[in-house]
Amino acid sequence: MAEVSAGNPCPFLRALVAHDYLDDGVVPLPEVTRTITRVAAAGEGDSDLPDRAVRLIALIANGISPAQLVRNSRQGLHLNALRDGPLDKHGAGSRILDVKVHVNESELDRLDTFASDKQRPEGGTERGLDHAEITRYMEANYERARGHRRRIDRKLMNGEFPELLRVIGRDGPQGRYLPLDDVRRLFIEQKLPQRILDGLKQL
Repeated sequence: MAEVSAGNPCPFLRALVAHDYLDDGVVPLPEVTRTITRVAAAGEGDSDLPDRAVRLIALIANGISPAQLVRNSRQGLHLNALRDGPLDKHGAGSRILDVKVHVNESELDRLDTFASDKQRPEGGTERGLDHAEITRYMEANYERARGHRRRIDRKLMNGEFPELLRVIGRDGPQGRYLPLDDVRRLFIEQKLPQRILDGLKQL
């Protein structure tokens, strides 16, 4: 696994770097867009992401000043310089990763309190979160951040766990859900689910 800079606080992007799908430095926007949409397409169910939306997020991730937007458009996304950018919620989110990208196990345990047992597609059960449970989790995180949150932080949350549900979620008999074991592996080991890796080999 490749080493990932602490300047990249996004668990999904950290996994893409660790798996050598993206470089830890500057990556051209077309390559970022192509890689993210390809990984999403390797997931189960309707996990396709619109290219235009992915490219727009990548364009503004390092800053939204005119000069920065021009620089990002020409050079690419600086994955090792996402910290303190416009998408950084500064503790108003999950708080699973701290500013030095150390994993806070107590926050993973807290995430579990919002989850429930889900039926696996192949049988059996596992802990996971469906869309409603993820929404309750995000609302609780936003409420917890009262006093140092921004109004936009709640909207930014919609680009995290709901998108993880879309990209690495599973379609069980009771609907789509995000397995907690996959979330833990993503944060702690910077690894994508094996089914995603297997799917990528077939694309």
